[in-house]
Amino acid sequence: MKNKKLMLSVALSCFMFSNYSHADTSVGAYVNYDGWNVNTIDQFNADTIRNAATINVFSSFSSDWNNLSVQASNVVSRSAVPMITWMPYNSADPESNVLAEITQGQWDSYIASWVEGLKSWRSTYAEADKPSVLIRFGHEFNGNWYPWGNKPEDLKAAWRYLHAAFTEAGLNDVVGWVWCANNVDVDSYNNVMAYYPGDDVVDWLSLDGYNWGSNYSFTHWKSFDETFSQQYVKMVSAVPNKPMMLAEVSSAEPNDLPDPSWGQDGDDADALESKSDWTTDMMQSIQSNYPAIQSIVWFNTNKELNWALNETGNTGLAAYNTSVVSDYFGGVLPIKSTTVVTEPTPVETESTKPSRGKGKQKHTASKTTLTSESPMTGLDKAMMVSHMPAVVGERLLAKEAEGLRNMSKENLTAWRLKRLED
Repeated sequence: MKNKKLMLSVALSCFMFSNYSHADTSVGAYVNYDGWNVNTIDQFNADTIRNAATINVFSSFSSDWNNLSVQASNVVSRSAVPMITWMPYNSADPESNVLAEITQGQWDSYIASWVEGLKSWRSTYAEADKPSVLIRFGHEFNGNWYPWGNKPEDLKAAWRYLHAAFTEAGLNDVVGWVWCANNVDVDSYNNVMAYYPGDDVVDWLSLDGYNWGSNYSFTHWKSFDETFSQQYVKMVSAVPNKPMMLAEVSSAEPNDLPDPSWGQDGDDADALESKSDWTTDMMQSIQSNYPAIQSIVWFNTNKELNWALNETGNTGLAAYNTSVVSDYFGGVLPIKSTTVVTEPTPVETESTKPSRGKGKQKHTASKTTLTSESPMTGLDKAMMVSHMPAVVGERLLAKEAEGLRNMSKENLTAWRLKRLED
């Protein structure tokens, strides 16, 4: 299987992507069973051209390394980096403000135990093989569906408090901190940077974003650019010296129908759209106009909608494979990385992307890495922000945000919080 995969990879790469510049963008996934079972990781790797470099697993403040040691070990056994989505959520008191409680010291014993659990888990590996992890703490903080959302000062204080605990324990050399916003602001601030805890405690910028199709009355089929360009430009303009990750990304299937049990009240207006085309457009857009994105983690499960690539009835897998075979997506995920993205050199190619006009399309892709020993200059920053995607989809996202704000508590809980219960 692996030999066939390699031969196909080389053949497709030569045929389709010979004119793309190499970059260090890696690909990964969230898969069913949340890292508890290696079979779904193996199946994803078998079905895709590139093995997952990152596997996302979810954990809350109601859990610790008694559980995580199993999940993380399974991920590491498949030569991937565990990204622990650490949710400040207490199932015994779901409405509590865990963020504030962290800085008040109420979780000190738990944090100390968590840190020792991480150390103990790493000690089970030989010195040369000790794993590193990513921590995605308090994700989608600029939304209104999680109890830690809409609390920028609490989030920043809790983030720095946790980071200090890991520094004191000597772990921050082996932990990468992922600051992950939602692709649209659904809060009281409408300013994602209000939540930023500081360059010294963040290793990765990150975004979650989905094409929800027409399955809610306030959502429509959105392109990748319409989903991500607005927030990407805001974040990368404000913090140009950090790499970006898409920590959760996917598209609905056109044949998905609204499911009222998830609070979905839309229609089937997107029935003639294509998830395969959406996936191809996503990958080409990233190469052309999103050079800060260095990690892509596909949300590969069918839950509130059919997000996966390779489960029964899913589409998009062939388009994904044709795209990720490019050297551009052959990166190995670094835990610590500070990146400056320079002005790409245009490379004119015959595009496989459906053209809206005539003739050739231009694809650009170029990256340079700036290490922490080489501080970014004003010229570096100017070059970085000079290449941005055009911001599109603002009206669609504004309608989406307004629809979420007007949701009933029951339907809002189903929107995302239901994931904590399953």
